[in-house]
Amino acid sequence: MKVLFIIVSYNGMAWLERCLGSVVAQVVPDTQVDLFVVDNDSTDGSADFVEARFPQARLTRCAENLGFTTANNLGFDYAMRKGYDYVYLLNQDAWLEEGALAALLEAAAGHPEYAVLSPLQLQADGVSFDPKFGKLMKRACVSEILPLRFVMAAHWLVPVKALREIGTFAELFPIYGQDDNWCDRARHHGWKIGVVPSARAIHDRATRAESKERILERNYRNASLVRLADINRPLWLSWLYVCLFTPVQAIKYRSWTPFRLFPSLCRHNAGIKALRHSTKNHL
Repeated sequence: MKVLFIIVSYNGMAWLERCLGSVVAQVVPDTQVDLFVVDNDSTDGSADFVEARFPQARLTRCAENLGFTTANNLGFDYAMRKGYDYVYLLNQDAWLEEGALAALLEAAAGHPEYAVLSPLQLQADGVSFDPKFGKLMKRACVSEILPLRFVMAAHWLVPVKALREIGTFAELFPIYGQDDNWCDRARHHGWKIGVVPSARAIHDRATRAESKERILERNYRNASLVRLADINRPLWLSWLYVCLFTPVQAIKYRSWTPFRLFPSLCRHNAGIKALRHSTKNHL
């Protein structure tokens, strides 16, 4: 069995040792575990560090920042060309605890209907849930797999068979929203999304602060794009939702930004329709 870990790095020196080191430390019998690192033109020496410290990694140095979607798609395409059985998307600010990969692969073997399996995603203290992940965990972790509609792509184990059927990340979402959209597309094709409670991992999100505008960009613009591109909902109903969502977000954040961003959503309508069409007809 072959597993390809895909890590997109951008000025990630604070985490890369723990991130890549945790992958190398995973021991699963009869399993080949490889590293595929895409460096998005870092300026902090990240690419040089990976080359020197982890020479076994396949490193792609980009001449510009390609964004999260395009960079991950390079790894997806490589995995499909080279005959891997699974890909594991791993954020640069994330790492696995001991035995996590083995637990995920065991669950995947017993439940081939899952397109995404995630470990429990904890904060750097190893105790508290990642804030966004915690919002998803509304039920006790008592089963082998906890089914969800979505889980963020800081930690994703994906069968390449599912990747071939669902396709790679949509370029409509260069930074945020591509994982939401991929899960929507997976569910459209009959696949499931889940968390394996026996597997534990870290997502060190707490060290970053975001501006109000960056939060609005994600929580309004990208959330709206995800809603509009969701093949599981009628497009007209999604547009109605976004029209109502716009003033709600403006009031919530006391900002005119949602109204300023709304025309850009309209300009994406052709791309939204094209993505919905390709999802419906993808084989």
